[in-house]
Amino acid sequence: MKLLARWIIIDGNNLLHADPCRRPLVLNDFSLARNDLVRQMETLLGVLAERITIVFDGTIGGRQTGFEAARVEVLFSSENASADAIIERIATDHGAQGTTLVISSDRQERQTVEAAGIRTLSCNFFLQEIERMTRNLRAEIKRKTISPKPQGKLGDFFPSNREK
Repeated sequence: MKLLARWIIIDGNNLLHADPCRRPLVLNDFSLARNDLVRQMETLLGVLAERITIVFDGTIGGRQTGFEAARVEVLFSSENASADAIIERIATDHGAQGTTLVISSDRQERQTVEAAGIRTLSCNFFLQEIERMTRNLRAEIKRKTISPKPQGKLGDFFPSNREK
C-alpha cells in the first residue's frame, strides 16, 4: 500500500471538528478528543506517512500539559500564534515539495502552503482517504488469513502403517 506522503502535517483542531465520529467527544471532553486523535494517528504511522505532526491551537481547549505522544509529533500554539501560522511556517520552511502533505479545512492556510509547492488535502477528504485505506487493509488481511480448502484427504498427509 502506498503512503500518502513522507510527512503529514495536520491541523488538529480542524480535523477534530471535521470528524463526525468524534463530534460528541469534542463537545464533552476536548482534551480526550485530542488524545484520541493522536492515538489514531500513531496507529496509522507507517501506513499514511513516515512522519506525522499534529498541531493544535493552544488557545482552544487549553494548552495540554504533560501530553506525550510516543510516535507522532504533537505541537501546541502559544497565545501569540495560531496553529495555522505554525503549520504554514513548518511546512514552507521544512517541508519538501512532493513529499509533504498538509491536512486542513482552512482554505487560506491551504493556499499559502500550496504557493510554496506543498500538497494539501481538506480534512473531509483526508477522513475519507483514511476510511478507504482502512477498508482496503482489512480486505487484504482477510484475504491473507483465509486459507484455501486443503486438497486431498487427511490420510494423504500421513504415511500409512503399510509402508513401514
